[in-house]
Amino acid sequence: MNMIRNSRQKDQTEELEALNKEDRTLWRNAKTMRKKAQKIPALLGENGFAYSDSIKAETIALSLEKQFSLNDLSHRETENEVKKSTENLCSLPLTNNQIDNLKCIQPSEVIKVIKNLNIKKACGLDCITNKMLKNLPCTMNFEFTEIINNIFKFNYFLKAWKTAVVVPILKPGKDPTQPENYRPISLLSTLTENFILDKLNEHLAENKILCPEQFGFRKSLTTTHQLLRVVEYIPSGFQKGECTGAVFLDVQKAFDRVWIQGLIHKLIRYKTPPHLLQLLKSYLEERKFAVKIGNSISEAKILRAGIPQGGKISPVLYSFYVNDIPKTHKNLLGMYADDTAILAKNKNHKYTSAALNQHLAKLDDWFLKWKIALNVNKTEAVYFAKGRRKHKPIIKIKNQTITCLSKPNILA
Repeated sequence: MNMIRNSRQKDQTEELEALNKEDRTLWRNAKTMRKKAQKIPALLGENGFAYSDSIKAETIALSLEKQFSLNDLSHRETENEVKKSTENLCSLPLTNNQIDNLKCIQPSEVIKVIKNLNIKKACGLDCITNKMLKNLPCTMNFEFTEIINNIFKFNYFLKAWKTAVVVPILKPGKDPTQPENYRPISLLSTLTENFILDKLNEHLAENKILCPEQFGFRKSLTTTHQLLRVVEYIPSGFQKGECTGAVFLDVQKAFDRVWIQGLIHKLIRYKTPPHLLQLLKSYLEERKFAVKIGNSISEAKILRAGIPQGGKISPVLYSFYVNDIPKTHKNLLGMYADDTAILAKNKNHKYTSAALNQHLAKLDDWFLKWKIALNVNKTEAVYFAKGRRKHKPIIKIKNQTITCLSKPNILA
């Protein structure tokens, strides 16, 4: 701890010495320092108001513990299927051939990853900053390489790296006294995750697993590409005299409530290599978090569901989880991580409505199977038609009519 404290003090001294009024770094830092940090006010918890930082941290931690839990949805057949496949996976030893075929990480690869680390990113529970990693002596890079290779060899992700430090940030326009109105920003040690992600992406690319409708966190694909795809669909219908109906789904706490055993089941189903599968299982299970406010930190709480916020692998794992989302040949499906849109077009607005409602019925069954909850009140529909057509398709999910807006709020 003394080494870490001394290293931080040295970094701060170097930053202050580097300030220069000519390049305006001095004035920018002075302006930042003059800004008063927004303190979290007294929070209304289950046992009354929390005033001290330590009790505030515990209050928000208890609120987040409820957030990081499974949706209260049940589908017996799917649950039995998942239980059977994950139980068969437990503690399966790797064969000698599988161990021999593992490609070892080289020190040069570790050095390359460390070189690209963002020094401004806050550290995790281990208190090791990216700046510290960048300034390590060369001999330590060999030590890190050895640790990473042993993680892959024994398919075991270190427990010390499975506890996230959560910093709460108030959501815009929300009541600051309510603990559920704070967005959790998770700080993790993610150096090793870079190498796990590389191997997972390699498996996905070689086997062409991810569905082409998913544009989230994929090479050469952005939100703009998905928006263009959706936007081009609408005028192409106008040219044929067709009207288009679109539904923009809002998934409730998408990343925070992923069914971990269901995700592992899908990793098995998509034939993830055994060594990588065992490592991902170790990475996903028995995770914890602790909330930090000021110098106080709450007791560690168990993550009962969800993929790690702030984790390098999480976006790809979420794409994996929703990869078997139902599709129909009549409709256009567009996804960017947890943002999902379905569109249908026809000259008759009743056919447009029928196509969307049939697709939504399939989605409703699929959501139930995989314990995904849809926020119907925030799910929106939009109707695109040339001229002044008054007819709008009636679109329902869970027997509730979806609000039809004049313009959508997509990928915001």
